[in-house]
Amino acid sequence: MTLSLAACGEDSGLSISDTANITTLNPTVPGTTTSGVDDPTVGDTTEQSGTMGESESATEPTSGTTADVTATGTTTEDATATDGPATDGTTDATTTTDGTSSTTDDTTTGDATTGDIDECQAPATQPPCDEAGDDIFKAIGLNCSDNPAMAIPIKNPVIMAPDTSSYRVATHFGTAKDPMDPNQWAWAPKEGSRFLVIGSGTFPNLEADGGLVEQNGQDTQPNGNPDDQTQLPGVMHHEMGSNNGAGGTPFMNCDGVHDCSDTIANQWNGIGAGVAHDVFYMSFDLDVPQGTHGYLLDFVYFTEEWPNYVNATVNDMLIVWSTSETFTGNVTFIDEQPLTVTALDPYMTILPGDPRLAGTGFPGDDEGAATGWYTAKGSAAPGETFTIAISVFDLGDTVWDTVGILDKFRWDCMGCVPNEVDSCGIIPQ
Repeated sequence: MTLSLAACGEDSGLSISDTANITTLNPTVPGTTTSGVDDPTVGDTTEQSGTMGESESATEPTSGTTADVTATGTTTEDATATDGPATDGTTDATTTTDGTSSTTDDTTTGDATTGDIDECQAPATQPPCDEAGDDIFKAIGLNCSDNPAMAIPIKNPVIMAPDTSSYRVATHFGTAKDPMDPNQWAWAPKEGSRFLVIGSGTFPNLEADGGLVEQNGQDTQPNGNPDDQTQLPGVMHHEMGSNNGAGGTPFMNCDGVHDCSDTIANQWNGIGAGVAHDVFYMSFDLDVPQGTHGYLLDFVYFTEEWPNYVNATVNDMLIVWSTSETFTGNVTFIDEQPLTVTALDPYMTILPGDPRLAGTGFPGDDEGAATGWYTAKGSAAPGETFTIAISVFDLGDTVWDTVGILDKFRWDCMGCVPNEVDSCGIIPQ
């Protein structure tokens, strides 16, 4: 099983070089700007992509409100693994995230003193850098410095979201407290002090403490992002990409351009009627460290469309896309479907009226639900440069909103093989 995030829109918008300045983040009022990454430039993003090739990828889940579930089912507070291929000289180094440092279980191979190419060279420790400011890339654990031994530098950051109220960098979402720890927020960052919240509607200004709080009914409104889009934005494509573009063999023989998971097309053209509205899109390029075979990203999916629009033409999507040599396409899918209210119907565990939805805009009207935290897991090739793109949009309507929380992007030394059972992907617990 795997999970998918997708969006649709024009292949144009704000393009930022790696020394660029993003000035549309968390305005105090709509249209106001604050600083992000330095020195902006505007350009055409139509042909932006990373290195593409044959292969496949997906995602692997974790669940719960404040803890990640490991592959063995063991729950550890805010801890995730990035295990390298186990050969000779294997060592484990574990760092826990407490708001000042990130969590990485890093297994290395080869001779660590000589820098052997087989050694996983992903950072063993990755201090967060989102304590202040509203940089959306730093909010999810990226671009803290240019030093790949301590951070994950990015290139060509892009944000295509003219309506800046469609995303926020927040210290928490909603007003609920963690049922297991009343001193903590129910929806709090997985690393550092802030996370990124994106949506197909609009968000209010942040609270004084940096939290994002919505009143009931604020989850049913359009935003000013692109509407009436019949193609996915940027590097994304809804067409099947397996079997050299003919489809039918998911994750096998990718054409390097279209969706090798073959998961988007049916719901895009069928259930979703092939028209996206209120499209948010972002992307960035990554240089994969030597000895590193994948990456992980934590997220939560909230939607006002549950339960009334399951198997209906109103079917919002959230997509994470990869252009890796190992796999090109949607890396967030589940039960051979993209990440939509229809695909996630069996996995909506936080239902209308749940106290954890307080202050999110969703509770109180028998509609609106959430998944809890999941971890998307994708593959990569050591030493390659590739693109990650993220999008959320209304599909088939302009009002019933969907929200995604994103946090804690990190390398995964071991990686995964997309066409192997229980390897890449999201496997709900």
